[in-house]
Formats: sequence, C-alpha cells, structure tokens
Amino acid sequence: MGKHTTKKARQTPPLSADRVRAGWQGPAGTRIHLARPQDADAADALMATSGDGVEFMPVLRTAIEDGSAASTMLAGLGGGTSAYHDAASHAFTGRPRNEALTTVCLTLVATDEQDRTVGVLSATAPGTVIHMAMNSGYGIEKAVALSMFIAKIHGLAVAEHARGQGIAATLLKRTWQIYQQLGYFLLYGSYEADCDLSAFYTRCGYTVHAPVRASPPTASPCPSCSAPATTSACSPAGAPADDR
Repeated sequence: MGKHTTKKARQTPPLSADRVRAGWQGPAGTRIHLARPQDADAADALMATSGDGVEFMPVLRTAIEDGSAASTMLAGLGGGTSAYHDAASHAFTGRPRNEALTTVCLTLVATDEQDRTVGVLSATAPGTVIHMAMNSGYGIEKAVALSMFIAKIHGLAVAEHARGQGIAATLLKRTWQIYQQLGYFLLYGSYEADCDLSAFYTRCGYTVHAPVRASPPTASPCPSCSAPATTSACSPAGAPADDR
C-alpha cells in the first residue's frame, strides 16, 4: 500500500503597500493597481457608465488626486489588523469625518499596455450600514467604526472594448484580497435588477440576494451613498486570497 501524503498549503507573503501601488499583471495585458492621481479623470468617466449617478464623490476624487485615498489601508498592510485600526483611528480623530473616511476607501484600476484606464472598481465606507446603525441608537463614532470591518462596492466598470476578458472579476478578486488582509468580514454591493449580473457575481463567489427597494439617505457621513434599489451581492467571509 502506498503512503498517503497531504500536500501542504502554499504559504504566501502578506500584501504590502508597495505591491498594491505597483499592482499585479491582469488579463489581456492589463495591470491592476491602486488608482493614481493621473487615473482620476478616466476612472471617473468609466464609473459613470456603470449606472445612473455612479461617480466619485468630490471629496473622494480630491483624495485620489492628492494621494491620500486609502492611506490608512496602505499603512495597515504588512502590520496586521491592529496597525490598520490604529492608523484609521488617528485619521478619524484628526481629520474632518468625510476626509477621514476617504482613507478607508479603495479604488483599483486596470490599465492597458498604453497605460489607458480600461477598468475601475471603487469601494467605499458602507453608508447605508452606518445609517442603519445610527438609526438603531449607535453614536456616530461607533457607527463610523463599521467602515473598518465592512466595505461597499460603489462602482465597478470595464470599458466596452475590454469586456469579456476577466478584468472585472480580477478587480473584484484583488479588492477583496486587500480588505480580507485588513480584517474585513464583508464586502457588498448592489446593482440595478434589470442588469441581471447575478451569474457574474455568483461565479466570483458572491451571494446574490433578491431585489429590494431602498432609498439612499438624505444626508450621509460617508463619501458615497448607494443609488436606490436593487439586487445586492455580498462577499463570502473567508474568500480565497491567493497569488499575492
């Protein structure tokens, strides 16, 4: 009888801020990386193609342009969740709330061989979840702290000529990989029900829920808010984070 051996799981090093900035090789000759100041215009225009009213909020766009977007997330990479929470806490106590929340917003882009933006995913603080917590009696500080554990996909778009090559799926994968390393347990999003994206999100490992109607809050402490209504997709906790 042959000896049965169990293959040891491949150990991968944690992501670093430099890795997120430099990015990864993506499908069809693209590179997936953190949005740079020079990517803001094209990424914003591409975001607008993903649905009515989907665009960078001005405070987030400014943060992308000045390089401060996702800054506490980058500070936390490589240092564990406690380093991230410390960096976020300093941002929340030392800056205006809207500006502080942009430091926990992550925007990744896919650029082609000519350095043109052909894909974008922007994830932000979970405005609806924060408002629900406040309406349930939580103070603003505790409610906003949820942004260190839950994130919302505000927009995901790929240029028409670059679709069907796996760029959107790769943007989703890399986004969750970063959030997962920082200790997040949920990445969720929504889309207009008539777009019928359930098969795509299911293939990417997301749980797709039945359509619901919900109006966005009239005032938000976050640099984004959801458009009314729709089908939601939530990431599974423990989704794989490989190929770092």
